[in-house]
Amino acid sequence: MEGLNIAMKDAFDKGVFHGINIPKSNTCISHLFYADDAMFVGEWTRRNFKNLARILRCFHASFWLKVNFSKSKVFGIGVSDRELTSSASLVGCDAGAFPFTYLGVPVGANMNLIKSWKPIIDRFQVRLSSWKANTLSIGGCLIGLDV
Repeated sequence: MEGLNIAMKDAFDKGVFHGINIPKSNTCISHLFYADDAMFVGEWTRRNFKNLARILRCFHASFWLKVNFSKSKVFGIGVSDRELTSSASLVGCDAGAFPFTYLGVPVGANMNLIKSWKPIIDRFQVRLSSWKANTLSIGGCLIGLDV
């Protein structure tokens, strides 16, 4: 992943791949990595998609690590479904739709609605209840305390 990070930084610095500027900041984002996941963020241009596909092919040729395009998706904000599908095909993956879940957190959902928080709250409750059960003594478990 470090090799892909260097390739993306180099592509960004040379103007081959254009990221997005964060408003009211001097920061531009082109890619984010988490464990073995990668997220590429950039301008919605045909040139950007083609260059990203080239970078990923070079990454595969250099490091023998291949992107699993069957798990990959392209998401677009303010673009038509036709344009989204066309751009996704340039990279070789499917078009995605909002909202979706990433690492258990809803992305693109209206977080002002209580129902959008329900999956997160449920997940915390399950983890907390198992944690609390692990901290009970054997006696506490035997008398059936509500955990």
